[in-house]
This record gives sequence, structure tokens and C-alpha cells, in this order.
Amino acid sequence: MKKILTILTVVLFTMTAFGQVDQTIWDSLKTVSTDNYEFKVPYKWRQMPAGGKGPEQLLEANGLALPVSFNGSPVMVTIFFVKQDGKNLDDCKDKCLSGYRANPDREFPKKFKDGQEKIKLASGQDAYFLNTRFYRKSKGLNQSRFDLVVYSDKAQSGYIYTLSIQYSDNDYKFEADNKLADFAKQIYSYLTLK
Repeated sequence: MKKILTILTVVLFTMTAFGQVDQTIWDSLKTVSTDNYEFKVPYKWRQMPAGGKGPEQLLEANGLALPVSFNGSPVMVTIFFVKQDGKNLDDCKDKCLSGYRANPDREFPKKFKDGQEKIKLASGQDAYFLNTRFYRKSKGLNQSRFDLVVYSDKAQSGYIYTLSIQYSDNDYKFEADNKLADFAKQIYSYLTLK
């Protein structure tokens, strides 16, 4: 009996600590397509009403791929795709980075430096993979945010493809334990500019 309890404890710990609990979400994808871009996301992710002055695309994936809760608080997963005014890719990247600290509801860790990496999309265009983290005072949750910044020559506009994950962990260990940067890059690998 003691061995069975030990095995169950290890399994539960592994599922909680090393997240991305449902890898099968990548087995069935749906396509979101417009005149300027196309991307695929897991079929189970819920598409929310979007448009107007908000995001062009808005999805919610709470409880799908990552733990439902952590440290007694919910894990909230939001994905959105917004148009970014900018002259070119670098201008859009700079605007995204400066926008991180424009919201007074965010408290940033003192020694954290926003990440930025230039990558190539599957369709060949350059893009920036950005990331930041902060505490949301209004929600009482920490947030890891990943942004893919692209520029469409066809649309003469930039786009920001954002993965926002909110959870309760002041040390942001949840981000590393659940490999959230890799998770974001997997999502972004399904984006194509037309």
C-alpha cells in the first residue's frame, strides 16, 4: 500500500510540476485564416468573440494543455492576435516592448530583462519572439507573456500574436517548470503570413 501511495504521489507531482499535461491537444488542430495570415491552434481551444478596437482573434485555453490551477489559484491561458501600427518589423518590436511597461497595473521583477530573439516564420519572414513577466495587481496573479511580432508587407501592418499565462507564483518557477517559452514557440510555429 505504501508503494502505491508513493507512485501516485510521484505521478500527481509530475503532472502538476511539469505541466503541459495534455500533449494530445496538438493532434487535432483548427485553422484560423484571413486575407493576411493563417494560423493553427488546438481544436479544443475556445474561440471568443473579437474585433472592433480589440484583438482580431481571441482564444481561451484554461485547463487545456496546462494545469487548471497552481498554488491554489487558477491558471489562465489567453491567446490573442492584434494589429500593430508600425513602419516595419523593428518599429513594431520596439512599440511592443515599450508597451509592456505602459500599464500601471503591472509590477515587474527588479532583475528581469525582457527577452527578445529574432526568428524566421515557417513562411520565411523575419519575426521577433519577445517575452516578459509581471505581477497583475488587479488580478493578484503573476503573468508570463510571450509575443510574436511580425510585419506583413501585404497588409502594410504589424501584428502581435500573444500568449498570456497567469498563475500564482512570485518566483515565476511555473514558467520554467512548464516550459512556457517552448510552448509559445510551438504555437507560433503554425503561423503563416500570406
